[in-house]
Amino acid sequence: MAAAVAAVLVGGAACTAAPEPKQDGPAPKRADSAPARLRDGLLTADRLPPGFTLNTSATESTTTRAPRAGAAAAEPLESMSCSELGVSSFLTTHAPPLEDVAVGLERTPVGAEDLGWGGQQALDRYPAGQAAAVLDAVRLAAGRCASFSTTLIDGSQIQEFATATQVGDSLRLRVTSTGPSGSTGEWVDETAFLRVGDVILSVQEVVTDQPGTEVQTLFAAAEATYRERLH
Repeated sequence: MAAAVAAVLVGGAACTAAPEPKQDGPAPKRADSAPARLRDGLLTADRLPPGFTLNTSATESTTTRAPRAGAAAAEPLESMSCSELGVSSFLTTHAPPLEDVAVGLERTPVGAEDLGWGGQQALDRYPAGQAAAVLDAVRLAAGRCASFSTTLIDGSQIQEFATATQVGDSLRLRVTSTGPSGSTGEWVDETAFLRVGDVILSVQEVVTDQPGTEVQTLFAAAEATYRERLH
């Protein structure tokens, strides 16, 4: 490197470098940049697909969930309990970001048999170079928790299954739960993740017994909104 710098300096003494051409318009956006305020990258009411609304009354929808200074360290993703994999705050608890913002999302019921839908979008900003490692840890956690059981308060157990699937640039995590012995039906918790530079964008649903396309629909809108607001 020192030799290369010296060669440039010597060459500079013999001739003057041609000026770089001016660039019309604003500088191009960097793919790994982030909005000036992370919250500006969240979905807003005008960017929601038809049928969806913001739920700003949700506990985690308007404030950061990043751990406070001095908080006790939680188990890392690699060794956390599998029963926490479907919890809405598992990422920020076991892979603490520098900054986290979220907004609640919902779809009102349509018809007597429809229970509606609820979830949230989150943006988590990590130190440079760490976001990719966090998603790798999510993949490993899903593999480790491919099949596990969770004990409920009454002592009964539910059987759960986790999968992590790569879909284009996104990672889809799904946790499926079956009820205690004698019960019928199953419940699904799905989260879609996307890393953009040092930020992880996610859309997560509240556990439902009626799996649909809400996560995919909102994820597409969230990704488009975030990328448009990069600078």
